[in-house]
Amino acid sequence: MTRLNRSVMSMTLAAALALAVSAPPGASAHRSGCHPKKECPSDHATYKWRGKLCVKPTSDKRNGSFKTKIRYAGLTYYCK
Repeated sequence: MTRLNRSVMSMTLAAALALAVSAPPGASAHRSGCHPKKECPSDHATYKWRGKLCVKPTSDKRNGSFKTKIRYAGLTYYCK
């Protein structure tokens, strides 16, 4: 392996690591264009979806008032 190839590989690995570390705390694997369009349940009760306010199970916004459990696109939400 040439010195240039090792250098390029090292820079690529460093960039990938920086991207992985820079994700915000509590970031969800659920990243979808449906949220700006409000076409799917909100992860953190930031908008109404089909007239319901929803949160994902791990949201810090979830409390006892979110009683209706739904499944959407393979994910679980609690709504009110």
